[in-house]
Amino acid sequence: MALEGWLLLLVVAFLLGYIVGHRQGKVEGFREGAVFAPIEMRRATLERGKCMICGTGTRRPYDRDPVPQDQQTSVEKESPCNEPQS
Repeated sequence: MALEGWLLLLVVAFLLGYIVGHRQGKVEGFREGAVFAPIEMRRATLERGKCMICGTGTRRPYDRDPVPQDQQTSVEKESPCNEPQS
């Protein structure tokens, strides 16, 4: 009877450790993904030359502006994707 008790205790301890570790891993993975995602989106946007979210092209300081600033619509002026590159 003592052997079955120890074996049951060992299995229960293993399962509890697995459950706690699995939950902790999910939380940690979510946090790492939340930190990594914006960096990865920025890299992909710069490589492709277009914003992954809205599809507008990225601008470089040496690019010519095809539409003069005074003729741009308010949406083009306020778009977060048209931020100047540093």
